[in-house]
Amino acid sequence: MRYTPRQIAVRGREAAGLIVATLDRDAYVIRFLRAYANDHDRPGIITQPILHRDLMGTVRREALLSMATHVDELAPQFLGLGESAEKKPAKRSSAAAKKGRRGSAKAKKGQLAADRATVPMRGTEVARQSAAEAAALNLFREEFFAALGQALRWTQADFEEFARDYDLYETAGGGRRETVRSAKATVSGPFVDRCGLLIDPSMLEQARRAAGKFETQLRAATLQALKRVFATRREN
Repeated sequence: MRYTPRQIAVRGREAAGLIVATLDRDAYVIRFLRAYANDHDRPGIITQPILHRDLMGTVRREALLSMATHVDELAPQFLGLGESAEKKPAKRSSAAAKKGRRGSAKAKKGQLAADRATVPMRGTEVARQSAAEAAALNLFREEFFAALGQALRWTQADFEEFARDYDLYETAGGGRRETVRSAKATVSGPFVDRCGLLIDPSMLEQARRAAGKFETQLRAATLQALKRVFATRREN
């Protein structure tokens, strides 16, 4: 199915809202922390109010980073785009960083260069198609991050901090596409390392393994959310 720009924009915004709603409604973070505390005899994680509140907030943020990164990985597939659309956007310019929340989100995922055509025949047509696919993916990303910022009530500083960490996630996990093919838990990467340090630095490897299983759940939830967004039959 070919999507119009309006349909792409709507789905980008709905994907952001559904990701946040799924994470909070299904209490993924709460269930993860409780399970870890019970399975590994670390009751302080859930019985100390200040520690528990801080962990809830920081782990939730890491979960959103992981889910947003996975949305970016899956978007070309759901939009029906080719490999040429999967090139990552350029870094934000210093001028773009000074824009408002929505403008910053657009700048963050903007400036996506079209892939050079590799098919020898009909080179101009292929290049035009590549540019169109890149623009479609860029539009989806722009709307997704703009809506995510609105749902989370980001300030400009909030966005800049999230964007820096998002770059880290993308750099470390760029090109990873194993979720559909394998159910194995991730045992490395920013989410695993950072969550392990957050929840139990004294038992780091144990905490990293638990975080890896948690990330697998988050990625599966992200996939299901996108299936819901793109399964709806409608005109807009």
